[in-house]
Amino acid sequence: MRIYRKPNRAIENSVITIGSYDGIHLGHQAVIAKTIAVAKSQGCACGLVTFDPIPQQVIHPEFHYILTTLNEKKEILSQLGLDFLYLINFNKKIQSLAPTEFIKTQIIETIHPTKIVVGYDHRFGSEGRGDVELLKILAKKFGFKLLVVSECLYRGEPIKSTRIRERLLLGDIKTANRLLGRNYSISGKVTKGLGIGKLIGFPTVNLMVSETKKLIPMDGVYAVYVVYQGKRYPGAMNIGCRPTFSGDVRTIEATLLNPPKSNLYGAKLKIELVDRIRSEQKFENITALASQIAKDIKQAEKILKSEN
Repeated sequence: MRIYRKPNRAIENSVITIGSYDGIHLGHQAVIAKTIAVAKSQGCACGLVTFDPIPQQVIHPEFHYILTTLNEKKEILSQLGLDFLYLINFNKKIQSLAPTEFIKTQIIETIHPTKIVVGYDHRFGSEGRGDVELLKILAKKFGFKLLVVSECLYRGEPIKSTRIRERLLLGDIKTANRLLGRNYSISGKVTKGLGIGKLIGFPTVNLMVSETKKLIPMDGVYAVYVVYQGKRYPGAMNIGCRPTFSGDVRTIEATLLNPPKSNLYGAKLKIELVDRIRSEQKFENITALASQIAKDIKQAEKILKSEN
């Protein structure tokens, strides 16, 4: 999959979809699948026109609930089969464009698409004033064909990024994963910790998340897979402030059930969250903490085995 930040003839006369696509959940995937299928039927390229940064980050600078970073998007979209990703630098100028002007200047005059595929609830332009009905009018005006994909439901409710964020912040990882169609993940670099895990017999890796705006789920203990150099290692992970040691800094620490022999300090890891085991709690002493960690690891192992 090729990445473009400027107009290029290679992506002209293609089939595209447009949007932030934060999460690339099952609803997004349905639109992408339609985009790919239509492009294959007419023998042309297909791609996603999206934003970097995503609009929420510019409109709400304090926004720190990103589901998929740009690097994660690239990986997921490439696996789904898109030919290209076209990135629009979202800034105040782009934010202020009226819906028709946005389509004219950012889509028609740069990509000249033959077809545009969107979800039923697609919004665009300043304050999201543009909708599918306006796109139908613009399709006739600018000479492209519009295809609209109907909503995807889970347990009778639409699959939306806001719903996934809510589930993650409440610790409901299983539902979030079902809506995403994959395990929610966080990535970062292993940093040196206080060595407490090793001291009590359960060495951990401390993850420093590289994207500061990335959504970190509710504090607690989780069953996870730690991905290192393409291999998945089962484990248990704690998100929280280590109350047993009167901590006041939120940390992410994972214990690998069968860790690699190599030293992981400085390594880049991806952690896939599978299910939440319990909330974080304060223990009377290290012995009680160690006993609970042993139980957590057994529970994580049981959960992960049931997933296979």
